[in-house]
Amino acid sequence: MLIRNYQVSDAKAVFDVYQNAIMGIASEAYDRKQVEIWSSYPQDIDQFTKRLSMGITLVAVDGNKVAAFGQLHPANHIDLLFTAKDYSRQGYATAIYQHLEDEALKQGVNCLYTEASRISKYFFLKQGFTIIEPETVFLSGVGFERFRMEKVIG
Repeated sequence: MLIRNYQVSDAKAVFDVYQNAIMGIASEAYDRKQVEIWSSYPQDIDQFTKRLSMGITLVAVDGNKVAAFGQLHPANHIDLLFTAKDYSRQGYATAIYQHLEDEALKQGVNCLYTEASRISKYFFLKQGFTIIEPETVFLSGVGFERFRMEKVIG
């Protein structure tokens, strides 16, 4: 496993990991309609590419295949931490997360925040996060439960 900075040339592979994770993993906790809507966002890969270029985005690579990715943006917020189904529960997300936490510490961050799905909530609890509150967000008029979480790191 290699953890490296995201490159614009990774955009398609990262987008594929994102969709694969939602359709293959999130489907365990969300219904078919929710998975359909969530996996269709964003519909514009250019928009997704711009989002990936913000802050620090890391990819985990197995050989020449992107297996997972995650982002620190802004410096106190973990975002977009996704692992392809075939690579789940093999340490890819943990490795990316640890690199992002280390980077946040270097930047003087004392507390990290995230919004975790029903599935990723357990991952973040294992990393030492606590739940601040559950919330519902809406995409295309359909509600999605997620959890605002935080972790004191500094």
